[in-house]
Amino acid sequence: MIGAYIAVILGVAVWAVLTPVSRKLPEGVVRGVTVFGGAFLLAVCVLSLLPESVNIIFPEDGELEIDQRPFFAILAGFLIQQVLESLSAHAEHGHVEDHNANAPVLGLMLGLCLHAFLEGMPLVDMDGSVNHGLLYGILIHNIPVALILVGLMTGRGYNLWRVLGWLTLFGAMSPLGSLFNLYIIQPNEETQRLILGLVVGVLLHVSSSILFDHKQHDKLWLNLGLSLAAFALAFFTIH
Repeated sequence: MIGAYIAVILGVAVWAVLTPVSRKLPEGVVRGVTVFGGAFLLAVCVLSLLPESVNIIFPEDGELEIDQRPFFAILAGFLIQQVLESLSAHAEHGHVEDHNANAPVLGLMLGLCLHAFLEGMPLVDMDGSVNHGLLYGILIHNIPVALILVGLMTGRGYNLWRVLGWLTLFGAMSPLGSLFNLYIIQPNEETQRLILGLVVGVLLHVSSSILFDHKQHDKLWLNLGLSLAAFALAFFTIH
């Protein structure tokens, strides 16, 4: 569990140290990592998180019943992510919209940190086992986000330690979300299904926005290949 938390934090903070390298990365590479990460998150949601959030009731008499509340939680998570992206300037998609390029870093970080806090909540189960599919999805997805943050902050004259501090804070939010869920939220199964549904909604919004981004349409076959590779990796990671 501790190792997973450290991996998430270092997976973001390391890009502050590699600032000169990250600024030279071609845009196509960043786009490719973004698409791969978005497809991986989508596969993790469909193959793992979504089935876990569904509660099927088997009554002794009558038809099967499905608890509808996790599905409402998914819709709520989808809407919450829409609100968060008004703060984060769509940095979760691996880019910042042109009209938000000069958005305040504090507001952008607030949106990203809240997003990371939410997506980290189901990272560790109540029995202490790590959801490796979600872990790898967060690690891959955070790479283009970190590169965007490094580019914005260095472009505004932030020194290494200031950039490192912001990225470490962002990286720590997913572990903090996990710890909050483990030790503050009620550990009953019904509550955890609702939380999981909420996170599924957030991740579905992010992954679908990435994959259907109009800026990706000129690389259709490359994006399809990256998506298929991400789906396959997610399947073997989860199973």
